[in-house]
Amino acid sequence: MDNAREQTDWAETEKRLEPQCISFFQESMNMPEEIAREIFKTMAQEQKEAARREGTDRIPELFGNLLLEREQADDRVRNAFAPKRAEGVTDEDIALWWNMHDLERRMISKIDEMNRIWLFEKLVKDGAAEPEAARMVAKRFPVYGDPEHLVFGTDDDRPLPFELKWRVNRYITGKTNADSDKFHAETEASTSLNALLRRALRQGEL
Repeated sequence: MDNAREQTDWAETEKRLEPQCISFFQESMNMPEEIAREIFKTMAQEQKEAARREGTDRIPELFGNLLLEREQADDRVRNAFAPKRAEGVTDEDIALWWNMHDLERRMISKIDEMNRIWLFEKLVKDGAAEPEAARMVAKRFPVYGDPEHLVFGTDDDRPLPFELKWRVNRYITGKTNADSDKFHAETEASTSLNALLRRALRQGEL
């Protein structure tokens, strides 16, 4: 029975995500619906298989709440969150990210990666050298991952914790709506969008 509930949970989550992702692919990448649907199905299947291999397919519901409880008494959890806390991650951030279904977190991460690759390949096709294309992509999209992993340039270019994603989205939307030209100029003047976002975190703006 547990396996049946688990499979239903994954199937329901995939069904919920499908129209959202297909619409995103169509609008942001100008994909025909049929191709967008095929890409979603392939991506979802790959992420389900990865979850099974990595053992995350059995993560319980409301895992974020459980992690916050364990952080109080479990050194391993506390140490894992320490670099994220140093970046400004809050209890609310942890709950929002880790209470999501594993498939949804994985799909969000893969779509972020897909966006960066798509833009990089487009810039190179349009004539940009690969190093310049990489710098341009870093100014356009936030990069998430292990904050202790250096990418290039200054330390502020490092990946941001995934837990900050929703705050970052709100911040970028707010700045763009308020004055898109100013925000674009600020981004261009930074080594990366991550560097700009880290400054905003330190200044209490994000």
